[in-house]
Amino acid sequence: MKTISDSKDLRSLSLSLFAVILLAVGLSSCSKNDNGNSSTSAYVQVTNAAEGSPSQDFYADNTKLTASAVAYGSSSDFLIASTGDHQGKFESSGTSTVNASVSLSLQAGKYYGVFYVDGNAASSYQVDRTTPQSGKARIRFINLSSALSTAVDFGITTGAKVATNLAYKAASAYYDVDPGTAFSLYATGSASAIISAPATLEAGHVYTIYVSGATSTTVTAHVVTEK
Repeated sequence: MKTISDSKDLRSLSLSLFAVILLAVGLSSCSKNDNGNSSTSAYVQVTNAAEGSPSQDFYADNTKLTASAVAYGSSSDFLIASTGDHQGKFESSGTSTVNASVSLSLQAGKYYGVFYVDGNAASSYQVDRTTPQSGKARIRFINLSSALSTAVDFGITTGAKVATNLAYKAASAYYDVDPGTAFSLYATGSASAIISAPATLEAGHVYTIYVSGATSTTVTAHVVTEK
């Protein structure tokens, strides 16, 4: 009678165990890829910029992406979404009524910001997640205030304008700035600030400053950290 102490049987048992381990590793890798592989997934950050709105859930087609509803002035983390064309939908938490929808064309490994805005509307913008210059922060600006009757400029509080003539829902390019830079909002062409836009910017990070507000007295600046 043979026993597992025989050398051939030991080699056979070792090969069998090795095959089982490889299979387990392969299955684990597939599971991780399905949950966020940059070659098969896109990433969406959801922001509620509609003043007075209830907290919002966000869906891509019929798949709910947000784990918890997003309150006014708040943003989600980046959420994993499948690539391709989708209909993004905002619904008030606890309801099935679609408040706003937006067409999304999501590419693998790319990052997107989707905003719920005044008037039950939505806008989406691609996010730049590349690393800023050494010692700099990267920032862009978006005008999402329905109360502003003219286009707006964003400028350094103590100096020159950075982004100019942004219409409602328009986004600027990204700019690399010193971490301690402070900004203000102006009506386009004006030297008188409408509001300050305080932000604590850290080197190596990427941000969006957006303004929201449905009335002239509630125009407010918000900072979203994108990286």
